[in-house]
Amino acid sequence: MSSLYLDRKNLGIKLDGQTLALYEDGVKKGTVPLHLLDRVVLRGNVQLESRVLGALSERNIGLLVLSGRNTEATAMLAGKSHSETLRRLGQYQLSLDEELRKPLARWLILVKVRAQQRLLNDALALRADLRYPLTAATKTLTGIIGQLREDAQDITLASLRGYEGAAAAAYFGGYAHLFADALNFTGRKKRPPPDPVNVCLSLGYTLLHYDAVRACHIVGLDPMLGFFHDVSFGRESLACDLMEPLRPLMDRWIWQLFKNKQLRPEHFSDDVGGRCQMNKVGRQVFYGYYESQAGPARRLLRRYAYALVNRLSNAPAVY
Repeated sequence: MSSLYLDRKNLGIKLDGQTLALYEDGVKKGTVPLHLLDRVVLRGNVQLESRVLGALSERNIGLLVLSGRNTEATAMLAGKSHSETLRRLGQYQLSLDEELRKPLARWLILVKVRAQQRLLNDALALRADLRYPLTAATKTLTGIIGQLREDAQDITLASLRGYEGAAAAAYFGGYAHLFADALNFTGRKKRPPPDPVNVCLSLGYTLLHYDAVRACHIVGLDPMLGFFHDVSFGRESLACDLMEPLRPLMDRWIWQLFKNKQLRPEHFSDDVGGRCQMNKVGRQVFYGYYESQAGPARRLLRRYAYALVNRLSNAPAVY
């Protein structure tokens, strides 16, 4: 199974038997068999027949629609959800019990901070010239890992969010040094992303978030109810939870893209409002690299989701 990325103006999609027919300016350009697809990603003004949505849903093919001006998702079709409703009942119980949520949230933050630390240590092995900022960041992360271990009994969700925020600040303080000065990347910034690295981080996190939403649906969990992220209007909090440990993996991929000069400054431009945007050639490079790397990450998201289902199955019932 594979992903189909459609990122072109004046593109139309119609259902043609067991295939998707692609039209450009009204002229048929080709077809894609539905049985080969696992997900479709659309960007910009792509028109599609309503029958296409039905065909995608019937075959459990996901659909992600990205805004033409930024890297945010504007619509999702996650496919069919698992039929076991008891799983969601257990999830609702978990979401209301902080004592049940804390060990899961603590594990999540430990895994994420360790992954951040590994990335910086790997970078240090290649960039001896950055020993001071990278070592300072990894020392801070080591201290946070120690505190997460020591405070296991008395920790709260609020303190966990504090540790996660402190780790992110230290981590991005080191991570920012891995990129050329010409990219103007000084740390994580979004809405809008002001530089090429932040554009890639935002797009990568959006794609990863969608894969996390799909993982929730596949195993029968509600993506809106998390255990680390609180309920927030319009946010898939559980999907945010599941992808947190994988964010450093996305960061690593983006570092590799720029380090290997697969993405370069000429793939980006600034609009009138100061928003940085990736051009079509850059997006093609990014989509291709993401798909070449994303298989293990998607499997890991499903493993996390199934592990949560098993945890919910063993939790005591409350009536």
